[in-house]
Amino acid sequence: MNDERLPLHLKLIYGFGDHSVNVALVALSAIFPFYLTDVVEMRVGLAGLVPLVGRAVDAVTDVWMGRISDHTTWKAGRRRPYFLIGSIPFAVSFAAIWSVPSIESPAVQFAFYTGVYVMLSISMTVVAIPYQALLPELTDSYHERTSLATFRSISSILGTFVTLMLFRRLVVELGGDPNAWSLVGAIFGLWIFWPWIPIWWVTWERPDRQRESSLSVRESFRLLAENRSFRRLITLYTFGRVAIDLPMSLFLLYFTYVIGRPTDFEPVMAVFLSAVVLSMPLWLKFSRGRDKRTTYVYGCTGWVIGLGCLFVNQPEWPFAITLVATTFAGIGYSAADMLPWSMIADVADEDEIRSGERREGLYVGVFTFLRKLAGAVGVAFAFLALDVAGFRPGTQNSDTVLWVLRAATALVPVLCVIASAWAARGYPLGYRRHQEVLEELERLREKRILAAPTDAVIGGPY
Repeated sequence: MNDERLPLHLKLIYGFGDHSVNVALVALSAIFPFYLTDVVEMRVGLAGLVPLVGRAVDAVTDVWMGRISDHTTWKAGRRRPYFLIGSIPFAVSFAAIWSVPSIESPAVQFAFYTGVYVMLSISMTVVAIPYQALLPELTDSYHERTSLATFRSISSILGTFVTLMLFRRLVVELGGDPNAWSLVGAIFGLWIFWPWIPIWWVTWERPDRQRESSLSVRESFRLLAENRSFRRLITLYTFGRVAIDLPMSLFLLYFTYVIGRPTDFEPVMAVFLSAVVLSMPLWLKFSRGRDKRTTYVYGCTGWVIGLGCLFVNQPEWPFAITLVATTFAGIGYSAADMLPWSMIADVADEDEIRSGERREGLYVGVFTFLRKLAGAVGVAFAFLALDVAGFRPGTQNSDTVLWVLRAATALVPVLCVIASAWAARGYPLGYRRHQEVLEELERLREKRILAAPTDAVIGGPY
């Protein structure tokens, strides 16, 4: 099984899990802040705290969902059943967050949206963490994992494209009032629900990797913290995700108030996402025969160039300059987006030698926890800085406010990308090391120190 290529239909369908999750994440990061400040009319400082509180709660559940998934011993599997359990509340809570109830109290208003945000985030965790932890069970191949991660990333970017190009446009077409926001939220709620049943149907699990843990909670986290490859990986990934979370949350405000052309938002995002998707096959080809860390650093270079241009961009400059900068950013971000999820699967292999267990769920949970928490803190501080600087929606803002908005959108992300590339240079788990890990695992299994391998699978046909 390990030497065969995964079927194309499986890669395509599996990738739509990330599509579903990313539709929700992009709506929450790129559109929801604007929705809170300009539709709900919440103060910008409180609007920044809603995702901070929601993600803080959600981030803790990521870790425990990963551990729960690792230790689930159901006959139906330890990952796939959660797709069916979590998909309905995921869709319903997504639709609910776009409702605009008649609430006059700012405190009650804040509590309502924070509560729904928490419910949405937890239900998303129930499907997303087992989904992400399933990748290493589908293939052990170093390069095939990169291929599968590429399909995931392409589907994820398509989710971003669908959300950014259609969500606000549909709201406007339906009248732009609160009822229009609620209806579009319901439509997208149905959209994020549909992929999970086909994913459950075509994927499989390996029953030999499903067993009770012999490690205590403390020992489990100690081994994880001592894993040098994982420490490097979470560092590069966390900085990288903050570098995309900030622009995603602020781009609409950036084009509205800094550039003065809010209509630039959709075409710029279309160019960015097109550059990301079209360059992914090229990065996949480039990565063959190279360590993943090398490809990642090359990607960060283009990303920095694009963000740097956006930082110095001026309203009177030709629109073509913005599009060129966005293209560079998209090409660079493409590599930085697809590789970490392939790398986490390799880290889980290395961990099995030390722990004697398959703990993809825990690794993915901690991975996602740190990413979400860092992103939420970064966005919250950006909105707090705007509030302190005196930002007011719908009015002409001061030069200080505009500089803060410009820096938070592009300069801070540039620094984060540089830090991410630095962390990647020290990532120790390259192709040769991973081959040694697989050989060592094979020897350990043959000696029955680890569970004996089996060709049996739970779920869809291989």
